[in-house]
Amino acid sequence: MTGLPLTNRCVVAAIPDLFFAARVKEVARASGTSLVLTAAGHVPEVAEVRKPQLVILELGGSAEVLDAARELKANPATRAIRVVGFYSHVDQETRRAAEAAGVDLMLPRSAFTARLAELMAGAAPEAAS
Repeated sequence: MTGLPLTNRCVVAAIPDLFFAARVKEVARASGTSLVLTAAGHVPEVAEVRKPQLVILELGGSAEVLDAARELKANPATRAIRVVGFYSHVDQETRRAAEAAGVDLMLPRSAFTARLAELMAGAAPEAAS
């Protein structure tokens, strides 16, 4: 027995920034959540197979991230999966593009870090912020 909480939660994430990927891995491990890290272009197919409760996207970096969000929300098999994206607080254009792509909750990096444990635990995302 490892002492980790047992959970059936699965999270799929596309996070190219190694610092944030490591942080998400640590919080997932601590919460007993299964985490699948993948490239943004693979998120829709991984989500369709794994049926995660949450998808986390690092916004800003590539158009593939927004394409992944649009594809998730267009597919009836993945439409209901909650999508959370995080971005640099100064990049409001990315935030607007993510909202248009269907991302359920957009958080500046600092807010994402502050709420990460809550999101991993299954707290319902609030309306886009």
